[in-house]
Amino acid sequence: MNGLKALPLFLLVFAAQSSTAQGGQAPQERVAIVVDQSCRILPDSDPAVLGDHNDAFRDPVVCHLESVLASRHIEERISSGDRSLVRIREHEFILQNVTDSPAVFVVRQAVPEGWSVDSDPQPTTVDGETAVFRVNAEPGQIVRLHVGLRNAIPLENEGH
Repeated sequence: MNGLKALPLFLLVFAAQSSTAQGGQAPQERVAIVVDQSCRILPDSDPAVLGDHNDAFRDPVVCHLESVLASRHIEERISSGDRSLVRIREHEFILQNVTDSPAVFVVRQAVPEGWSVDSDPQPTTVDGETAVFRVNAEPGQIVRLHVGLRNAIPLENEGH
């Protein structure tokens, strides 16, 4: 499936309108492409819209995940001797702007209770239990976004 055909009609219409506005001389507005942590493209261009989207869809040309990793290790604070089991989940979004206009990808990453975002860059905003990242892409450009989540569970100190 061609990524351009798969995008919701309102995105394509918005892109076409902004590219022809004022004879094409005005700066183009950015098309908003909203995706969730599973690379599902959400039908709403408003990133504030929450909830399950039964009409979300996948298009691996527009968004797919790479380097999906999970690890854990023990961390110890030298000053106090406190130890924690640290779990890390990380993945990289590969995002491609298949429109004729500049786009902003709005990536909505759920952050489970007890977890924190451990990414560079940090999210633009945090909306409840959802970290929101904004990534700009020019027409045809492919961009990468690394997202990491961290959970630290304190361990009992045997010698204290």
